[in-house]
Amino acid sequence: MKKKLMIYEVMDVCDLKYPDNYFDVVIDKSTIDAILCGDNAFLNTAIMLKEGQRVLKVDGKYIAISYGKPSTRSFHFERKFLSWTLKEYTFAPV
Repeated sequence: MKKKLMIYEVMDVCDLKYPDNYFDVVIDKSTIDAILCGDNAFLNTAIMLKEGQRVLKVDGKYIAISYGKPSTRSFHFERKFLSWTLKEYTFAPV
């Protein structure tokens, strides 16, 4: 299904080819879950989040949708080098 004005691109989430302050919103649909299953999981998660923050506009929103429990994900979003405010919402019992 193709949407007008929507472009699909494939690239390394740890090395995004977009300029700084480019997006209003970044949506992470279980990308953090996939990264955390791989080698160097914590390092790669940190790099991914830093890249996500880099491409966000100053008042942009990073939306992460994860199957992981907040207790296993939240601290990744609270690293010292990240400058956003974490708000958690749980939609199903965990």
